[in-house]
Amino acid sequence: MNDWDIIGHDWAVRHLRRAIEQGQLAQSHLFVGPPSIGKATLALALARALIGHNDRSHALVNQRRHPDLLWVEPTDEGEAIKVEQIRELLHALTLAPVESRHRVAIVNDAHRITESGQNAVLKTLEEPNPSVVIVLTAPNTDTLLPTIVSRCQMLNLQPVPVRAVEEALLARGVAGERAARIARLSRGRIGWALRAIEDDAMLEARAKRLNDLRALLVANRTQRFAYAEKLARAEPSHVAQTLEDWLLLWRDVARATSREASPEALVNADQRDWIAQLANALSIAQVAALLRAIGQTLQYLDRNVNPRLALDVLLLKLPHLPAS
Repeated sequence: MNDWDIIGHDWAVRHLRRAIEQGQLAQSHLFVGPPSIGKATLALALARALIGHNDRSHALVNQRRHPDLLWVEPTDEGEAIKVEQIRELLHALTLAPVESRHRVAIVNDAHRITESGQNAVLKTLEEPNPSVVIVLTAPNTDTLLPTIVSRCQMLNLQPVPVRAVEEALLARGVAGERAARIARLSRGRIGWALRAIEDDAMLEARAKRLNDLRALLVANRTQRFAYAEKLARAEPSHVAQTLEDWLLLWRDVARATSREASPEALVNADQRDWIAQLANALSIAQVAALLRAIGQTLQYLDRNVNPRLALDVLLLKLPHLPAS
């Protein structure tokens, strides 16, 4: 933990703090990294450093209520950031700061800005108001205009070491075994880990998704198609999380099958016995084929392929194992 209250991204904090101290902070930033890695948290920390001059203003920034902090994100999960939201933001950036020397605009999930909205943002990035600092966050740059990316100073946030996540959880009073389990499951996503210690439903939902997979491995075609139909009607984020949990499970099986990793290295260490059973029942080639199939399905869903069709095909590729 550093003095910006950021866990695991010390290099990024040092870079931004040094730029502020030297008066060389860029006006446009792009924080890139996997979901829940800490991009929005780092953006808020930068805002605190620029406009939070006392406990009151720090609290207002953390609550996203400071008059000099402008926060934009999709109104609903999976929705786009509409051009109207961007136009309202850009108008606000033409106004003078209320309490500070700066106005800080944070666009969370900037990859969801519509094309017309991105074009509007680009004009502001080309000629920013001297008092304005803009931070965009996104998992990658794939759907952002190259001209937007080129006009931003990019910080690529990487997963936090699992041990650092575990230590942060222990410091918050989480019991040792639970802290270690959540740290492994987080895969270095500190935001995910911090939510998991507050919300038992997250781990319960993961257990349900793995139990569903266990049942599918002994299910017939009719049962698999019924599950695919049900899953296809769920929220896209739930579908993606289900497949990602399955992907992690099969990666652990691949490790166990190839004997490349110790049991302690498993992400799903609490499923060690089941992983060993799967590793004994399947060849490394079969597991590799499953990993490719799940990865391809996630790509298809990102490209808006019919989810029912994609899931039908995937579930037919799952091996059929005898009931234990």
